[in-house]
Amino acid sequence: MNFLINLIAIPLGFLMKIIYNLVGNYGISIILFTLVTRMILFPVSYKQQKNTARMQLLNPKLKKLQEKYKNDPNQMQMEQFKLYQDENINPYSSCLTSFIPLILLWGVLAVVYKPMTYIMDYKADMIEDAKCIVLSLDEESEKNLSKNSMRQELIIMEKMLQNPEAFSAAIQDGEVTFIEKNEEKTRKLSSIDNSFVTEVTDFAQTFTLGSVKLSETPSTKPSENSSFFLFLIPILSGLMQLVFTIYTQKMQKKRNPDMPNMGSMNLMLYMMPLFSVWLAFTVPAGVGFYWLCSSVFSFLQSIFLYAWFNDERVEKIGEAEREKAKNSKRRPSMMQKLMEQQEEMMRQQEQQGSSGNRVRYSDSDSNAKFSRAEMEEYNTAVIREARRRIAEKYGDAEDASVTDDKNKKKK
Repeated sequence: MNFLINLIAIPLGFLMKIIYNLVGNYGISIILFTLVTRMILFPVSYKQQKNTARMQLLNPKLKKLQEKYKNDPNQMQMEQFKLYQDENINPYSSCLTSFIPLILLWGVLAVVYKPMTYIMDYKADMIEDAKCIVLSLDEESEKNLSKNSMRQELIIMEKMLQNPEAFSAAIQDGEVTFIEKNEEKTRKLSSIDNSFVTEVTDFAQTFTLGSVKLSETPSTKPSENSSFFLFLIPILSGLMQLVFTIYTQKMQKKRNPDMPNMGSMNLMLYMMPLFSVWLAFTVPAGVGFYWLCSSVFSFLQSIFLYAWFNDERVEKIGEAEREKAKNSKRRPSMMQKLMEQQEEMMRQQEQQGSSGNRVRYSDSDSNAKFSRAEMEEYNTAVIREARRRIAEKYGDAEDASVTDDKNKKKK
């Protein structure tokens, strides 16, 4: 898990470091960082919106298929597959791309929680030395660090900013004694020097947006010492997400008046902003501020994309895609092969049914034609035959024979 987080967080931290070096303020850096990441992801959002708009224009045709084959679900599914192929549409592409912002969020969380690691590029030994100094200067810090393990670097930065002289003195001594888990320990400070203290305190002083410290966690009961805007960050973030959700739902309903009312799904969409408000009160304000910026940019981007993909433009795109599908000599995509494979499997099952040999499995019926094991073997055979036929269709017969040999060895 740490490897995956690092895989995302390291390049994001490098990007954040470049932006921070240009503007010298962490709050402004988050705004620019969010804008840059949205621009990087714009091709994904563009493709997703285009696919969604084309799917909405297909709804009348899909509705006709549903009415025509309402008593034959297998045939209806086969006709839907054909329609998607003719229109050159992958119905699952929107689902796949929707995970990208979530994956990106994990990287952003890591960058906000661990600025010393991902932005300032300090080694783990240096951060551990600084942690030991914190423990040696304040015994209560152990409870705070263990309770907020994810915020350790932010806590170290705050302590260092409060008392940089004590840190410098400890570094001069070269050794600290501290209490950790009720045990007295000693650590030699061999990896940090006074320049570390200077760099971290200078950075911590810019970890703000105006008078708001983005390293602090917002409280539902703001004190006199806490900025009121710190309290507003989670609220504004949730409100902006709610506005974005309402706008998206409204535009989808406008484009597709026959869209069914997904009650439970809609409830979840409207509950997510409330959940994000609660979550933003449990993490550093920098995370909530990122969500706020991200929601604003996403909302503006959606306004542009919905205006761009009007019915006339989508119809022209559809014509170009249909022509492209007809004239294309490229090998089919993996998704197309899977769709055709599913179609072939249903065709085989239909043939079995029309010949009076439709098979079924039942635990209670003693006259069942297939046992559980036989049914599994039959399904495996159907899948294998479908794969073989699709492989032959596209000149992959050799690959199909290799797959069959592997399946036989497994048995």
